[in-house]
Formats: sequence, structure tokens, C-alpha cells
Amino acid sequence: MAKYYYHNFKSIDENIEKKNFLITKAVLQKKTVDINMLLNRVKLEKKTEIKQKIIYYSLTISLLFLMGVFITIVR
Repeated sequence: MAKYYYHNFKSIDENIEKKNFLITKAVLQKKTVDINMLLNRVKLEKKTEIKQKIIYYSLTISLLFLMGVFITIVR
């Protein structure tokens, strides 16, 4: 049974009967997760986000201040 797909005005023939997919299950071993390590990682990420926000806001405020100084000097 052939199927036809149209994508970007191009016809693509795809024969479903020719495709035989093997279904395999991956056996995964259970991993132990240390909750303290996860919590510490979240805390560190929050601290870095706060530092980035502080740096961003301080740069924008200093840029606005310097633009104000420049405008007053030019007048």
C-alpha cells in the first residue's frame, strides 16, 4: 500500500509495506539519585541567575546614566 505525501509542492512516495521496524526494549539499570546534589545544583543555578540579573540591570542603569551625562555635556 503506497502513501503519497505532499510537502512544499513535491510528491514523496512512501511504501509502508517495505518498512519493517523491529521493536526492541532497552533494559535500563536503576540509578540512585542523590536529592541533595539536585537541590545544590538548583541553588547554584538560582545564584548564577541572580548574579546575571544584577549585572544586566547595573549595566543598563550605567548606560542610561552615561547617556544622560553625554546629553547634558553636548548641550
